[in-house]
Amino acid sequence: MNSRTITTDDNNGMMTTLSTAQRVALFLAALGGIVWLGGLIIRAAIGFDLFVPGTLTFKPDMPPMAQAQALRLFAQSSFYTISGYAALVLVGGYLWLSHKRYWRVRGGLFIGGVLVALYIPIELWQIYYDVHLIQLVQYASYSDFPLEATKAFLVKRLTILSGAGPFLSMLGYVSAVFCLIVQPMQIEAQAQSQEDLASSDK
Repeated sequence: MNSRTITTDDNNGMMTTLSTAQRVALFLAALGGIVWLGGLIIRAAIGFDLFVPGTLTFKPDMPPMAQAQALRLFAQSSFYTISGYAALVLVGGYLWLSHKRYWRVRGGLFIGGVLVALYIPIELWQIYYDVHLIQLVQYASYSDFPLEATKAFLVKRLTILSGAGPFLSMLGYVSAVFCLIVQPMQIEAQAQSQEDLASSDK
């Protein structure tokens, strides 16, 4: 076997070869996903400190200086979520497209990629708000920190996916991961391939 490739035998008897570039891309996509998820967890923890649990109401007993510090940390965490998501989508998209010859055989591979792509516009819209949030607080000192404007902008950013939006978004990503890893329609595709082969032999 070539030392620069990894070759595996899938359930359909097909040989899947990962080149060195694809192995690096797979590592970068996984790293991007971890960084993105870590950034989301950090933001959730900061939001827990800022808001009354279960609402978008800021805690009234939290000092303005502490609010400003938490808002600055929330904005700075955007660097991790934006860079991680960009690596996940761009590098993961390269891997997905480079294996499009398997889409007919592995239906889960195709559907998982489509589910991720469906949420790209929503994530881009959130990134747009994140960039503006960074611009609000990046160079502001605590003496002239735009506290009320930043708080209003943060609430506006968080209400993008209000109602059932967060649940549907999480459900979509979980379904995408399930389809990409488990590939539930692979067995059906294998049976169809065997039927096509049998009919071609007649």
